[in-house]
Amino acid sequence: MELRVLLEAPALRTRTVDRDAALVAAAREDPQAFLALYDRYFDRVLGYVRLRIRDGSTCEDVVSTVFTTALGQLGRFRGDGSFAGWLFQIARNAVRDVQRRPSAGPLPDEATASEPDVEERFLAYERAAELRTLIRLLTAEQQHLLGLRYGAGLGFDEIGAIVGAAPGTVRVRMHRILEQLRRRYPNDD
Repeated sequence: MELRVLLEAPALRTRTVDRDAALVAAAREDPQAFLALYDRYFDRVLGYVRLRIRDGSTCEDVVSTVFTTALGQLGRFRGDGSFAGWLFQIARNAVRDVQRRPSAGPLPDEATASEPDVEERFLAYERAAELRTLIRLLTAEQQHLLGLRYGAGLGFDEIGAIVGAAPGTVRVRMHRILEQLRRRYPNDD
């Protein structure tokens, strides 16, 4: 009888332990300890931002803002989710702030250079600009997923932890996003 009750009882969800919890606790005590978190996530945050923002100096500014904000707001991190999820939410908001600003973007200097392969470089620039335009037409959530996967280089399980979805669900969403882009982008080479 007792065994049957145990088998029929709803399964309790075990909460996964954030692998950054000890580093976050240390950084709350000593801001110098935040450097370990910075080192762990810098390349991923930079990759995420680079995928979403074209200008290199703006990318650097955004990444700097992300880590400055994270350090300044570390006391507000409740630990309900993962530190990575919280950090990438800050990055997502910083990217949105930059994208809301009006942009005046002339062609980059290298596209107007007088090198022999200027035409090829200009065509590559046009293709990249077209792809960026198509990506901007995606929803903010779709852009966020692309940034996490291809900018930050995160796996489906890590992305799932950040966005609160199962890894299989993330994989399906990514597949649908990529199929949507393939249908709209004729230069698939």
